[in-house]
Amino acid sequence: MRLGRALTAGVAGAVAYLAAQELDRKIGNPRSNDMILLGGMVTRREGAWNPVGTAMHLLAGASFGVIFEAVVAPRLRGPYWLRGILMALAENTSLWPLVVLMDRVHPAVKSGALAPMNRPVYFAQAAWRHIALGAVMGLVLGAPDDDALSDREPADHATAAPFPTPLSSVPVAT
Repeated sequence: MRLGRALTAGVAGAVAYLAAQELDRKIGNPRSNDMILLGGMVTRREGAWNPVGTAMHLLAGASFGVIFEAVVAPRLRGPYWLRGILMALAENTSLWPLVVLMDRVHPAVKSGALAPMNRPVYFAQAAWRHIALGAVMGLVLGAPDDDALSDREPADHATAAPFPTPLSSVPVAT
């Protein structure tokens, strides 16, 4: 596994997410700040929400890059930027139901620092941000170098399994 590159790609994707967030907050919903969302989950001190949330976001991005490299990307086909987008949107969509709970208990929503999240505009913002994250992460990570694959025989795509399986590399006697 390309650990250093995966960590870098994940952090780069997290930074792209932050840039997308700042852009969409200026356009549509200024009280949607995921750094406050994250920070508010671990501390009640309003002044700490943004820095703590940013640190959590960057660490999560690094972890996301490693999971992408080790688990997800090898199981998908297509360019890495698209694989990254698919993973990021799958994560966003699968965790979305939690916003119902967050709207009820999160201190920043209760104080008005964050707008309620269970709304179409917030879902669109979250999707846009995750597209930025996934695309940048996939572009920075990129496919493994051709040199690293040169010792392998070309895959016979007509008979290859659509996703790698534990048995897909076991030779079969014919």
